[in-house]
Amino acid sequence: MLNPKTEVLLRQIYFTGIQALPAVSASGLFIGLIIILLITSLAGTGSSGAITKILLWLSLRELGPFFTSLIILTRSGTAISTELATMKLNGELFYLEAMGIKAEDYLIKPRLTGVMISSFVLTVYFQLFTLFGGLYLASLLSHIPFSEYGEAIISNFSFQEVLVSFSKSLIFGLAIAGFSIWQGLSVKRAPTEIPQRATKAVTMGLFSLFLLDGIINLLVTFLKGA
Repeated sequence: MLNPKTEVLLRQIYFTGIQALPAVSASGLFIGLIIILLITSLAGTGSSGAITKILLWLSLRELGPFFTSLIILTRSGTAISTELATMKLNGELFYLEAMGIKAEDYLIKPRLTGVMISSFVLTVYFQLFTLFGGLYLASLLSHIPFSEYGEAIISNFSFQEVLVSFSKSLIFGLAIAGFSIWQGLSVKRAPTEIPQRATKAVTMGLFSLFLLDGIINLLVTFLKGA
């Protein structure tokens, strides 16, 4: 039998990560196709190296972590804040404390960890669909073998960009879960506060994504120039 905290963690990963796979797959695929169409309309279809470099940079540095976080925010952010707000209004937090169960260990930590793990995995998943979906379309448009684009990926691959991408996914996941939990537990008395708190969680989470993305990009640029 699983530990109750582990069950909460696994349920969070299932909802935030596994159930979001169809949306992440479709979004990654279509965004990759759109990027390729835009690149080829501006730069032509002759250079597999340039196309791959732009797509790889956009997917790893920006689109992967950010769009994945948007999906998580709209799905899991509202769900977490609504669930916790409902539990608080129903007095479930009081009963947990009466049974000697800390709300921090049972409600907060598993959700933080679950969202961060899901954000990391979904970001990688999104990037794979963006890259291979986009490059497959590019190979069809340019009549350049897909293997040539694969070689371009290897030549332009940067572990630094991967590190930045992974760091963003974890930080974004932490921010989304943190604001959602905070808003959910901040509800006072009236049930009408629940949708208000869910809206605030999304608003604050979205603002934090833009802010954190800008700070991380500035930090990376500064470290490169140092």
